[in-house]
Parts: sequence; C-alpha cells; structure tokens
Amino acid sequence: MEYCFILGKNHALSISEIIHYLKNREINFKLLEFKKDYAIISIENIAITHLINDLGGTIKIGKYISKDFQFRDVFNKYEEKVRIGLSVYPNNRKFYEELKQNIKTQFKEYKVKYKIVSSGYTNTTSLKHFEVTKKLLKNNGKEIIVIRSENSQKIFLTISVHNPFEFKKRDVERPKQRPIFSIPPRLAKILINLAAKPGDVLLDPFCGIGTILQEALIMGIKPIGIDKDNKCVQWSKENIEWIRKIYSITSNADIFEGDATKLSEYFENESIDCIVTEPYLGPPLKFKPTKKEAEEIIKNLEKMYAEFLCQSYNILKRNAKVSIVFPNFLTKDGFEVKVDIEKLCQLSGFSRANLLENKKTIIDADKDQITRREIVLLKK
Repeated sequence: MEYCFILGKNHALSISEIIHYLKNREINFKLLEFKKDYAIISIENIAITHLINDLGGTIKIGKYISKDFQFRDVFNKYEEKVRIGLSVYPNNRKFYEELKQNIKTQFKEYKVKYKIVSSGYTNTTSLKHFEVTKKLLKNNGKEIIVIRSENSQKIFLTISVHNPFEFKKRDVERPKQRPIFSIPPRLAKILINLAAKPGDVLLDPFCGIGTILQEALIMGIKPIGIDKDNKCVQWSKENIEWIRKIYSITSNADIFEGDATKLSEYFENESIDCIVTEPYLGPPLKFKPTKKEAEEIIKNLEKMYAEFLCQSYNILKRNAKVSIVFPNFLTKDGFEVKVDIEKLCQLSGFSRANLLENKKTIIDADKDQITRREIVLLKK
C-alpha cells in the first residue's frame, strides 16, 4: 500500500528518520518519491495509523486512494453534509482552485451539503497539521492530500496527524526544566528512531533531565541514563516518574550518576544495544563566535568526545549504532567550524553510517541559532 508522509521543517532529517525506523524494524518498504514537503512510500504489514505517534519529524500521513478525486472514494455512503479539507503539495494555487471547483461540482451532483475548509495562512495551498486536527478531525471532517508532479497526480486520504500539543506537554509541563540545555522531545524521538527499536537497551550517557529517556520509555525501549551532574540525575528521575504516571507506563528507566568517559566501569563489554545522546555542546553563546573562538570551543571538547566514543565502542554490541549530536558553528566571519568526526571514528573504531543515500551529516538548526546541531549516525 502507498502512503504519503508530509514532512516537518527539516525534510532531510524527517525522511531519514522514517527510513531508519522502518529498517530497524525490518519492515518491507520502497521509497517511491521524495521532495521537500513530502515522501511517498510503499509499505507492507504495518499498523500505519499508530506510526505518527512514533515519529518526531512527520506531521501527516495519508493513504493512497486514486489518481483523481472521486466522491465515492472518500465517502462510502451518501451523507447529508460533509466537511472536507484540501491540501496540495507542492504549493500550486491555480491547480488548487481547479481541484476545489471539481470537488464542488461532484458534491452538487450528489446533492450533498458541504463545507470546504481552507488554511488560515496566506500564500499556501495546504492545511497545517494543527488546522486539520482543530477544523476537521474534531468535527468529523476529512482531509484530502494531493501530491502533484509534472507527470502524475495522486490523491491520498489523511489517516493520522501529528499532535504538537503532546510534545509541548512533555516538554513544558514536566516538573523539571533546563530550557537552554535540553534537547527538544521532537528531536529526541528522531535520534532514537535512527538507532533503536522496541525492546532495545538504549543508553544516554549525557542524559540531562531525561528527554531522550522519556521518549524511549514511551516507545517501549529500555532506557538507561547517566550524567555527571547529580542534580540532573535527580531531576531526570522526577521527570521519568511524571511521564510514567501521565502515560500509565509500567516499565522504568535506570538512571545514575556517572562519567560518560568511563563507561566500561559501569557496563560489561557488548551489553548495550544502542547509544542515543546529545553530549555537552559547549557554553551557551549570545552572539556568533569568531572562527578562533569556535575552534577553541571545539578543541576543549575533543578529548571528552574521543574518550566517550572509545568507551562506547567497548560496551556496544556488534553492529550497534550511536545516534549523536555534535556542535557546529557558522561564525560571524563566515566560516563553518565543526568537530573532526572522521578523526574521532579513526580513534574509536566506529564508521559513519548514511543518514540518507550519500549523506552522512544533517544539520538541525533554526535560522539564527548560534550553536547548530550536527546529526551523525555511527556504527560499530
């Protein structure tokens, strides 16, 4: 069956997450098309309606129904009144208006009262995911997704939508916060999906207040967290207890104070399935650094990264993966300054896995973000 995935703002990271999620679970699939806004994938044997809850970078999933819109493909019986939303990808106002007129004509032919819901945002031919939830799903409405390329057109029916309020709740409502240093739950889930699957033992050696641990726990993965800061350890435990209560989770996370550069003291060789982590990325910066300042930050971190990865190699099982964030700077004088990842691999024994075909690094950062996140997947 064909499905369309409407991707989040970092489309490269979003599609990489989907691909690795499916591969890690040994689910048969074929990537049919991938553009900035969407991906079309043929997938076999998957509970697709629940998939949206496992993904951090996908905002909608639609099921293929036809090449052209037909009333009976969407509505299985005659209804007195219908509520429908229309999203066209990529953005194409002329085609959008033509398709909307076609839908209106069919509704009139079937003598059905209707309301076509449009986006509240200008210069767009697609509904935001929260608009679909608020304006359609809560009112028994349906959304039609139209993927149109030069030579083809495909109609999908939206079957699941990302709920941004769940991520927000897990971020801002948990009892302990570290706004400057914490990884967003969205990105935590993406990192997990790059390396882990349900039942795995996942280690976060820089667990902070437990964001990666909580997302792993929700997904049925066994999380272990350590941190050098005892306060972070205690706060992480409080946040995990809160998550367990909110989501009625019976399993738990193991969390203790420890040093990520001494992992062999805490774990036996080849005992961990995967490592998912965002290490210390350097001091918080108010302004873009100069090239010299950025290089000094990286230099001060290199020893810690090298020792941590060498220790990680020992405790990980064969073919295990490390999903990790490195700091990356665009300096005020126009240079990119980053960690020498190849050098770290040579020292530790890891190889770099592709996030996408021929793509081993993806940057995740807002436009004005000073310390950018460089996402890397390592393999033992």
